[in-house]
Amino acid sequence: MAVGLCLLLDLPVFYLKTLTWSDRTGSMRGGGGRIVPSDQCLVLPSGDIILPKRMKERLLVDEWKPLIASSLIYEKKLLPKLRGKAVKLIIVPTAALTAIVGVFLALTRSFWVTIPFPVGLLVLAIPPSIVLFLGLDLFTPYEKNARLQADIEATRLVGRSFFLEVLRKIDSLGMKDVEERKTKMAEGSSSEFPSLTERVQNLLAGT
Repeated sequence: MAVGLCLLLDLPVFYLKTLTWSDRTGSMRGGGGRIVPSDQCLVLPSGDIILPKRMKERLLVDEWKPLIASSLIYEKKLLPKLRGKAVKLIIVPTAALTAIVGVFLALTRSFWVTIPFPVGLLVLAIPPSIVLFLGLDLFTPYEKNARLQADIEATRLVGRSFFLEVLRKIDSLGMKDVEERKTKMAEGSSSEFPSLTERVQNLLAGT
């Protein structure tokens, strides 16, 4: 299935290595990692495709095609285009502020040597950390929009009505993480993963 989608997307078949069932990306390596949402699959840079284990046998084989297609499009076609945004919103500001803090530290060395090392290090690390956090927060909507765009592009391979049917089936299962994300999105929280409601509305709009 995944190999066939790669061929349709003009992606090299040898890019894919394994297809694994797991609720976390790091569980294959002994724990940790990102949580795999119940309405998504994750394509890792290593070429591994991770399907949520909690959804095993809840969908038919063909019903995984829209989710895998969308994830492949996002990871291999759309995410690389976001790197410029990441540089602009995260890397450049953080690096610039870190350099400024370094210069400030050098110019005021006589003052900082009187402060205990852990305290001084903490104070100097706060500004770059704030900029990094804000940059990540600003970048999240771009990731989310790219995932919605990937859904649209995936319909050209699997059909819009079938994709909608799969999303609505997942919605009917009432998976805990899916319901929590819908609630958080309704309350204004930010996430790189759109809620099922947003995904359905996006496909219905067809933009």
